[in-house]
Amino acid sequence: MTRHVRRAAERLLTANARPVRRLLAATGRDRAPRLPDIVQIESTNLCNAKCVFCPRDEMHRRQGVMDFDLFRKIVDECAALGITHVRMHNYGEAFLDRQLVEKVRYAKSHGIAEVGMISNGSLITEDIARAMIEAGLDAINISVDAAGKEVFERTRVHLDYDTVIGNIRTLARLRQEMGRKRPRLILSFVRQHDSADERAFIEEWSRVADKVHITDLHNWAGTLNATSDVNYPCYRLWLTFTVLWDGRVSLCCADFDGRNVLGDLRTQTIAQIWNSPAYRAVRRQHLQSGGPEICRSCDLPKKDSPLWVGKLV
Repeated sequence: MTRHVRRAAERLLTANARPVRRLLAATGRDRAPRLPDIVQIESTNLCNAKCVFCPRDEMHRRQGVMDFDLFRKIVDECAALGITHVRMHNYGEAFLDRQLVEKVRYAKSHGIAEVGMISNGSLITEDIARAMIEAGLDAINISVDAAGKEVFERTRVHLDYDTVIGNIRTLARLRQEMGRKRPRLILSFVRQHDSADERAFIEEWSRVADKVHITDLHNWAGTLNATSDVNYPCYRLWLTFTVLWDGRVSLCCADFDGRNVLGDLRTQTIAQIWNSPAYRAVRRQHLQSGGPEICRSCDLPKKDSPLWVGKLV
């Protein structure tokens, strides 16, 4: 599909959001016809930063680190089901989990083809970077969000710019020295209405990273801004599966406080939860009324291509 055709198709689908919702509901797509593309495993919801655009103060659930036995159970189920993409983060700094390297190594050695994560980069020492490369991590997305020290430390409170930048360069250097192409290094920048800073970021890091990812700030499911004009259905209910550190399965990555729990992998399996009555009910509600509430106030789908619905056909 050419870029022109793709954009035309995206515009057409977005303009017909309600008919798309009705069609999905009428064809029984409250039952997902396929397993999730991605299982997101929250290694921990602890974090060592207090970023100004993160609603961390609104998170009231318990904080902790996922037990290795529970992690092993989840990975084994993914492998048995043929799910090949696992992410090692959700809402927290994954490297605060002291068993993170071992968890990545276990996932890679037990049939998971793609293991990735997001990090703030502050804890990736040379030893940890080397261990992660050796463990087989496939991709790491490090959130930088600033082209210089002053903006970085004003927005990413409690983090040191020089440390993070040094860690990124160390990871890139080690990967080259070890003759590895992985992990793919992605550096993210959230727009903050400073085009000069954005241009400087791209210029600085496009020579180092495999990808520079520029994105707009979303409203964390209405936590930062309660209004949303999104009408198109969100792929996350059909293509992703989010497991909190304690084994509970939440609605999606934007449900950072676990307000909509759809199952518990301590007592259930992925297969039992994925098309359970609870999961089907929220998908049906999402198609019929835009709900549940957390969906109606979320603007995250603005970032997504509407072409994802083709995966449900």
